[in-house]
Amino acid sequence: MNGLNFVWMLFQTLLALAFVCGLAYLIFRVILPRFTSNFGANNMMRVVDRIGLDTRKSLYIIEVTGRWFLVAASEGGVQMISELDATNAAEAEKLIVENRQSPNALLNGKSFQEKLNEVLNRNKQGGK
Repeated sequence: MNGLNFVWMLFQTLLALAFVCGLAYLIFRVILPRFTSNFGANNMMRVVDRIGLDTRKSLYIIEVTGRWFLVAASEGGVQMISELDATNAAEAEKLIVENRQSPNALLNGKSFQEKLNEVLNRNKQGGK
């Protein structure tokens, strides 16, 4: 009788674990992505990219109503470093998104900074 009681408790535990895992999957894969995409779609500002420099220091590329900014954030506050050229930054972001969606993204993927430098160098060479 004691062995049957143990098996029944083990079955209940596994069933509860499966329920919790299924609920977590439902929340993180189905509910939250829909909520965040609808929530952020109407904002005038979006964070395009973030690079952590230290545990408390980061660089952000932010788009605000079509203007692009490079911003530094730390414990001391937030400072705008420079305004980026909107067309070049948008083109670099487009290349990054295409790279992430390609099947060889792990082999050919580059950082936002590398792509931005490629676009800026290409525009400098084409402009001369």
